[in-house]
Amino acid sequence: MKLSLTAGIGLFSFFAVAALFADFASFTASQPANVDPTMTASTGLTEFDAPAFVISSPGGSARCKAFPQENGLPGHDALHVNKDCAALYAPLANATEWRNNQDGTIAFADQNGKTIVEFSPGDGRAYVSVAPRSVLLSLSAAGVDLL
Repeated sequence: MKLSLTAGIGLFSFFAVAALFADFASFTASQPANVDPTMTASTGLTEFDAPAFVISSPGGSARCKAFPQENGLPGHDALHVNKDCAALYAPLANATEWRNNQDGTIAFADQNGKTIVEFSPGDGRAYVSVAPRSVLLSLSAAGVDLL
C-alpha cells in the first residue's frame, strides 16, 4: 500500500508540474499587443500642437493662434499663423518666419524677410507689439496658467 501511495503522490506531482509548465508556455507564447502604426506627424498642424501662441487684440476680444516650427536656423523658425489672424492685422496672413532677436524681442516676418510685427516683453506674461506703432497686439503662450 505504501508503494501505491508514493506512486500516486509522484504521479500527481508530475501532472501538477506539467500543468504549471504548460500554463507558463502558453503565457509566454501569447501574441504582443497590437500597436496602431498610423503616422500622426504627417497630418499637419492642429490647434493641439505645441508650441502654440495666442495673438490677441486689446481686451482680448479677437484672437488667433500662431505655431512656430523649428527649421534648424538658430533664432529663426518657420511660422504658421491661422487664417483668422488677418482679422487682427491683415499683414499677419503673410507671416512665415518667427525670429528670436538678440534684444529679447520676437518678430514675425514675411517670406522676403521683412518684419511684419515685432513683440517686446510686457509687464505681465504676454509680449506686446512695439512695431509698427499703429498696431496694438499681444502675444502669449496658449493654455499657460502660472497662477
